[in-house]
Amino acid sequence: MLLDIHTHRETGVLGESILNVEPAYFHPLEGRCYSVGIHPWKAKEAGLMDWKRLDEVARHPAVLAIGEAGIDKLTADVLLQKEVFIRQIVLSESVGKPLVVHCVRAFNELIELKRKYRPQMPWVVHGFRNNLHTAFRLMQEGIFFSLGEKYQSDVLQHLPLERLLVETDESALDIRILIGRMAEEKAVEASFLCGRIAENVRSIFFRQ
Repeated sequence: MLLDIHTHRETGVLGESILNVEPAYFHPLEGRCYSVGIHPWKAKEAGLMDWKRLDEVARHPAVLAIGEAGIDKLTADVLLQKEVFIRQIVLSESVGKPLVVHCVRAFNELIELKRKYRPQMPWVVHGFRNNLHTAFRLMQEGIFFSLGEKYQSDVLQHLPLERLLVETDESALDIRILIGRMAEEKAVEASFLCGRIAENVRSIFFRQ
């Protein structure tokens, strides 16, 4: 059952997680799922060979999503980050795979781009830690949310189950423990929430 939609840990259980890697480090193992993209922190370093490699591997059947891609205002050259992000929006649409978004203090820009490009592929903001007001704004744009070890409880409480995904990212926490905590907060059975999240994963990452 695929539950963890974004992790950097290669030790995760095969078939339960989507491993995020940079294009140059994509060397698929049987049974493992991947997301591949150019992180906003790496925007300045991305060269012709990185883009060529990303275009190649984006079509690999083990790659379920493009990303993490986005804008992070805590790092320099936001205009370049935006260009790199737009290029991956276009790639996501061309290969028909969802976009996993890294967004820090740039939600206005994210919404602006969502409205401008009107993507058909789902967008998932990974590791969402922002407030409920921002969450409501993103919900109005049809964006999905992946919550990790740290999140705001009122966001979880108000987030419709059909918009909820989970991730470990760089945390050592087991994904099922994280889901169990969320289930307790939402007053539902952990098995029910696991099933619901798995259903969301299927509808977003296995659309074809």
